[in-house]
Amino acid sequence: MDSIPRRSLVLIQRGGRLAAVPADNIPDAHAPTGTELCCPPVPEELEPPKTERYIALCKAAFRPFTGGGEDFLLLHSATDFRALRAAVLAATDLCGKTLIAELVVCEDARMEDGTDVTAAAGVLQRIGVSTVIVTAEEPEHLTDALERLAPYVRISVGVRLPARWLLEGITLAGAELFRPVPGEDEAAFRAAVLNWKGYRAADRDHDDVILAPDGRDAHFIAPTVDISDEIVCDHRLYENLLEAEDEEAAMLKLVLEDEEGVQDLEDDLYMLSRPVCLCAETPELLEKALRAFYGLAVYDGTWEMEPEILKYFERKYGLICL
Repeated sequence: MDSIPRRSLVLIQRGGRLAAVPADNIPDAHAPTGTELCCPPVPEELEPPKTERYIALCKAAFRPFTGGGEDFLLLHSATDFRALRAAVLAATDLCGKTLIAELVVCEDARMEDGTDVTAAAGVLQRIGVSTVIVTAEEPEHLTDALERLAPYVRISVGVRLPARWLLEGITLAGAELFRPVPGEDEAAFRAAVLNWKGYRAADRDHDDVILAPDGRDAHFIAPTVDISDEIVCDHRLYENLLEAEDEEAAMLKLVLEDEEGVQDLEDDLYMLSRPVCLCAETPELLEKALRAFYGLAVYDGTWEMEPEILKYFERKYGLICL
């Protein structure tokens, strides 16, 4: 194993804020500082449109903490991945600050709601998150998650863990940022990071395919992927998606004809198990669908849109333009 990379940082508390300081104790007076944003719980009886209402809750909770001089915002404690992704949209609606998102993983490199960590990071890295911090209750779960992420993630990866795991030589692929668990002594944690020998350089790969998560699972497609016939998002969407399970096409083409279709899409998102191509006649309708869909949607040019609009959708929602 390699020693810790020289550029690695440790997140510590400083004057009521987080500070990203070098692990090797060189002077850090100008270290970036940030604010923690706890994602609000998702209300049990959230009225439709649920995603937009939750985004509004997040914006109300985050707004008082986004207008200062912080360099970054750290989003954590989301109920599930769908909520975390909505919280990221809320933060990018409010400001253009650097975003860090925390992912809690369990067995099989999946979050508690079943979301694959690669799918989660694949979405987050395309919608404005610059770093993901992965944490787990068991060291092997953390190791497995980073091994799974290593070939695909294109942003910085950090970990939140006890110093004891570092002292025991845990192997972490590509970890560059370290955050202690509550109650850890800062000096002892920094010493543990500095003396840790379990670093493994991340093996970047799979640049010849496109990561297109459906919101829960990671899918990899080629630019010439087969797309299904059009499936209209209406009151029969559930039945149509059931029928589409027998189709061989690698991607489902969902068509939005009106705002009611956006609600139908949001209601039946759990039915999706393949990459999704979203089509809408107007940019306004497509944006509503993109905000509701928590995977990475594909645009195939069915309805032509201005290049500036597509660039905005790519930047804001991670839209994949074939």
